[in-house]
Amino acid sequence: MNEVITSLQNPQVKTWRSLNKSRAARLEAGLFLAEGEHMAGEALKEHKARALLIDERAREKYSALAENVQGVSVYYLAAHVMEALCDAKTPQGVIAVCNYPAETALSNPGDFLVALDGVQDPGNVGTVLRTMDAAGYTALLMDDKTADPYAPKALRATMGAAFRIPAYRCDLPNTLHELAEKGYEIIAGDLHGEPFYQRRKAKNKICIVIGNEGQGISPAVFQEATMRLKIPIVGKAESLNAAVAGAVMMYDFLRERMR
Repeated sequence: MNEVITSLQNPQVKTWRSLNKSRAARLEAGLFLAEGEHMAGEALKEHKARALLIDERAREKYSALAENVQGVSVYYLAAHVMEALCDAKTPQGVIAVCNYPAETALSNPGDFLVALDGVQDPGNVGTVLRTMDAAGYTALLMDDKTADPYAPKALRATMGAAFRIPAYRCDLPNTLHELAEKGYEIIAGDLHGEPFYQRRKAKNKICIVIGNEGQGISPAVFQEATMRLKIPIVGKAESLNAAVAGAVMMYDFLRERMR
């Protein structure tokens, strides 16, 4: 019978509690929490979990999960301790503690990239990652103003994609400039750009840029674009949601390369 952690003053509990508060806390600890049965399962499946936290009341429910993990520490928590760690409105009684991945290396990003320029809504960041995973994109680039993909709300929206798609913080204008020099097409939305569905064929390697929800793509990033496209809006809406616009572009460029 595993001992149950019952104190909020437990040093490990104090560290775990800090992880939902800010990106700075996650960076300092080098950890983040993947909450819920699906997310914890994805973390274990992708070998990203270092510990599994289980509500003592759900010990039987997650017994198979706890018994089949290798190299992962399993902790049982008293109800009030588990509740103190949960961010979700309806906690499911299980959390995976994961190593916070390095964000700075860009050695082999692949050929199909997405860049986020000041995308501040965690739900949009998570949805972009989920779409990237579905559409076969290989890495995410972010500036310092973009929301943390490993924050609770963003992580839930990824549905596990955050464990499969590497995400890098970088000096976005410089990185895009370097990618363009390496033969990448840098694709940006532009209200005055080329009609999206009448565009020329893109290069074999692409990076789709998604801008801030209110202000769009910043001037320094926009000037690095090698292809500027206008997605048609035929109704009365002024614009598309950032994640939706990104999904439209990701899937149409997927269609183009599948021809």
